[in-house]
Amino acid sequence: MARPEDLAVVEPKLRLERMVARDYRLMWRLLRRLGVPLHSVDDATQQVFLIAAERLVDIREESERSFTYGTALRVAQTFRRRVVRERAELPSDELSHRGPDPEMLAQQRRACEQLDRVLDAMPLELRSVFVLFELEGMTSPEIAALAELPLGTVASRLRRARERFRELCADAPALERRKEDEP
Repeated sequence: MARPEDLAVVEPKLRLERMVARDYRLMWRLLRRLGVPLHSVDDATQQVFLIAAERLVDIREESERSFTYGTALRVAQTFRRRVVRERAELPSDELSHRGPDPEMLAQQRRACEQLDRVLDAMPLELRSVFVLFELEGMTSPEIAALAELPLGTVASRLRRARERFRELCADAPALERRKEDEP
């Protein structure tokens, strides 16, 4: 028979396991689309759930996904700042080394890089709603609940995000040049 003090330890562990099982892939994709580099996205996702584990007693059961979403936004910002610092510290010859890419994946890689540049140029409040709706397939009410925003705010941000996305896609060559000029 389980002792009450044992249940107190097991319950948070099971709760965290449920959170990870339910939301890990969503948070991974969200972090990736929020600008975390591919080589760091696993670490960033793990950090989101480590923070959730530390704060588990503070998280209401019905707000677990909202908590991990908010945490993912902050973790993404931290990782993006770190990437900018690391790029500034690397010699230019290390920046240009990419390793061999299979020829058949080159076009897909360029398209993904262009999408990343466009998303990088969008403000975070617009990008997060855009990614959740357009790339993750979430509905506006789901996003409103997740981000703890009014439904009208989600609709407004989504409309502005789509407009900004179209503008940035039209100006993709300029984004490409800016990216190449970065240190």
